[in-house]
Amino acid sequence: SSGEAEGLSGTWVVQETYNTICALLIVVVDECAGSLARVPRERNKLAVAVFDVLLHVLSMPLSPVAHQRALGGVSQALTKFGALMSLEVIGDRLQHWARICLSLMNAPSLSVRSVAVDVVISLLSGCFDEGGNMDEIALVFFSVLPEVVAREMALYSVSGVLASLKDVERSVWPLRRALADIEEANPQDDDRIDPQLSPFLSMLCRGCQAVIDGVLIELRLQGEKCSIIGCKIKVPASLSPRPAERKGVQSSSQDAETRPSSFAFDADEESIFEAASSFLPETGPLQRLRWLLTLKSLHEEKGQWIEAAETLMLCATTLADAMPHVRNIWRPSRFTLWHDPNRSLWLSTVGEEKGLPDRGNTQVMEFADAFLEPSSISGRVRKKPHATGMLERPSTSMLCIILCGVAQEAFDNYLKEEGMESHAYQRFEQLLKLVMSVAENRSSTAIVSRRTARGTANMEENAALRKASAALNGHMTRLAERLLLLAETAEAGEATPAPTSSLPSPKISDGQGRQFYVCVELIGKKTARFCESTSLPTFLEWESPSICRVPRHVATRAAASASSFMLDENLNGSPSIERALNGSAEQRMCLAFAEPLLVALSHEMPLENIVFSTVRPNEEGLSLEAIGENTYVVVTIGYGNVASLLAGKEEGGVEQTKRFLFKNRSSRRENASSPLEPPPGSFLEYTVAREFPCALSRQRTLLASEFISES
Repeated sequence: SSGEAEGLSGTWVVQETYNTICALLIVVVDECAGSLARVPRERNKLAVAVFDVLLHVLSMPLSPVAHQRALGGVSQALTKFGALMSLEVIGDRLQHWARICLSLMNAPSLSVRSVAVDVVISLLSGCFDEGGNMDEIALVFFSVLPEVVAREMALYSVSGVLASLKDVERSVWPLRRALADIEEANPQDDDRIDPQLSPFLSMLCRGCQAVIDGVLIELRLQGEKCSIIGCKIKVPASLSPRPAERKGVQSSSQDAETRPSSFAFDADEESIFEAASSFLPETGPLQRLRWLLTLKSLHEEKGQWIEAAETLMLCATTLADAMPHVRNIWRPSRFTLWHDPNRSLWLSTVGEEKGLPDRGNTQVMEFADAFLEPSSISGRVRKKPHATGMLERPSTSMLCIILCGVAQEAFDNYLKEEGMESHAYQRFEQLLKLVMSVAENRSSTAIVSRRTARGTANMEENAALRKASAALNGHMTRLAERLLLLAETAEAGEATPAPTSSLPSPKISDGQGRQFYVCVELIGKKTARFCESTSLPTFLEWESPSICRVPRHVATRAAASASSFMLDENLNGSPSIERALNGSAEQRMCLAFAEPLLVALSHEMPLENIVFSTVRPNEEGLSLEAIGENTYVVVTIGYGNVASLLAGKEEGGVEQTKRFLFKNRSSRRENASSPLEPPPGSFLEYTVAREFPCALSRQRTLLASEFISES
């Protein structure tokens, strides 16, 4: 019709207008950048104008051709002006450029994504060549990426294409692929990339992938309440039980709130921890705090109270480390061209194709802003954006208030498992020393400048630090009282048995307050989860052991008799599982820990091909079996404190260690009568990166040592 023809004609005119603007900018930069080299002031004005115009053009929903030309203009400007000068004139608008580049890297058009990747590589390589590092750029990219990812999901939602969690994961798959292209950039193929830059690109892209994982995990944690702009997102069905906590009381009943077994192998803890580790306390403490609080929520959702407490103590340490550097903290700001319809007239068209008034740009940006700084932070730090849209910069007093809150939560979580008083006391003592050190430095500064306005502020901050120190002292006093009560109770009880020369067995029944660790390994036929590329990586590597801490609710469940041990109905009928169920309490503990993994595997392969064992089969045993069809889940209980156990001590409490000892039943003597008979003194010692207990409940092994004694 004539109306449609006029509409198409108008659209064509608009697109060609912006194409012409971009072409003119390229010509202007090419002709004038060199001639203005002797007039730095005028050259800076030109650079500011060029980058501002290109930023406006790229923020609009134009055709792929227009976006390619605008990105070509950006690449031309970076080349002519240089990376450092470009960053100087861009200033704090670098975060807006990061938003635009990341959004275009998630564009449906492959050509647009490719050019956007090329622009990012040019920026990073230029900064590295001229400045020697790209830490500031990485901080900006990591900070705004959650907002960009959430906005992309919200835009797909208002278009009506999101219905499940799989759809949400697919909506950011182009961005993941673009980040992988940056990571795979080869210095031999691209002369812009210095060989020394490649490790930094890898770290940047791995951190960005972890941040995207974190956004998806935060959506998962919402459970049945998960929705994006009014669109209900279906989370996979809940299959594996987890304990629910109500008013500090743990419950392990089968009707408790559950976690989907499809998440059993996901490296969710590791991804969030990597996202948090991408920020430094000196420059981005609130961004780091945001991801640590998400990790805490994940641990609480799994019933891992010790890991939740350790994560909160890491939050408190981050805040204490940030206090001397409050003035250096970088805070993001909101992008005006995505919020203000007076400056971006096209914002009113967002969602209009569906005709729903409650699914427009306002709702899209409200959803995205919640991920720029979520409620877990905004509830502790009052949001008060400046006129420029910058979020409020925290003061030392504000950080002290947050520190007291997370310390109280850590104290409560420590006491949800038995025998953690001594360990918690040590953690709070370390934190108190750190806070007191900051307070002493503040006191000296306040005395020197107490007659000035800044001196008054220093005195107020010092008072807040003293108040935080008093709160920590209160927690330590309560812990000391509990330790004294436990010591008096132990003296009134039975005497401690004399140490023996042999390695004691990690008994479950008398393990009050003890921490249990298991070695988990998958052997045999790989399942699709470990072969295909998925949204989140797996925390296990095939045929590579990992050390995991056993939560208290799993140990308590394993201590019950076999008749009262409720096994998931998906696992009924497996001979290897039945043997472990009717075996010792140690075998039931291994089975209880492995149950979510077994349920997840049972949905990918027949149950008869899943073999559960508490002993790793030796090579000869594996060759005798139909290894091409079976998958072995090997879970072995270990010994936490190697030195004390070898000395014959089996005391309660928590020992911090990176080394764990396991009986090596997979090796055998040369003259053994049976191929499954191990040497009498054969052990394996595994070493991990971080001391347990820590903010992670599991770690991959780094080193393995074998000890054999014929005596």
